[in-house]
Amino acid sequence: MFPTEDTLLPVARIVKSYGTAGEVMVSFKEDMPDLLKTEKPVWLLYDGLPVPFFILSLQLKGQRKAIVRFEDIDSHEDAEEAAGKDIYIDPTDYPELSDTDSHHLTEDGLTLEDLIGFTLLDQKGETVGTIAYIQDFSGNICLELSDSGTLVPFHDDLIIDIDIEKKTLTMSISEGLL
Repeated sequence: MFPTEDTLLPVARIVKSYGTAGEVMVSFKEDMPDLLKTEKPVWLLYDGLPVPFFILSLQLKGQRKAIVRFEDIDSHEDAEEAAGKDIYIDPTDYPELSDTDSHHLTEDGLTLEDLIGFTLLDQKGETVGTIAYIQDFSGNICLELSDSGTLVPFHDDLIIDIDIEKKTLTMSISEGLL
């Protein structure tokens, strides 16, 4: 079953055709070239419908550009028709892009959502507040505290300790943030 446009994630744009055999110049968003898998399709929208294409070759040109050859785009005319189109991936094909609901923090399956109600402690062990919500700002996760509404940036590298029994999360929090 094909994904729908609203479930796809844009990762790049076809800038122009390149050569005469269907290659295209692609401009990626941020660190996406490292993410693409040749065994999973990318998606282009034709007449508003997602159409799958497999990458046959990808030759990086700098950090954010590449010359790409897609299966079934094998002529200059096909490449010209694809020029200007966004390239999408299906996030379900990429577990590393999973949403916060399936982001496991511990081996026993604790997720970000499970942290709601936990007491947040700083690196000195002092209480910062109670976690009321998990906010996701385009992949930048923040913990919203119930009393103050303060947003505290969250990343796995900042976790010092999670005590499930005491319902506490101890994190390294930059000075001046609170």
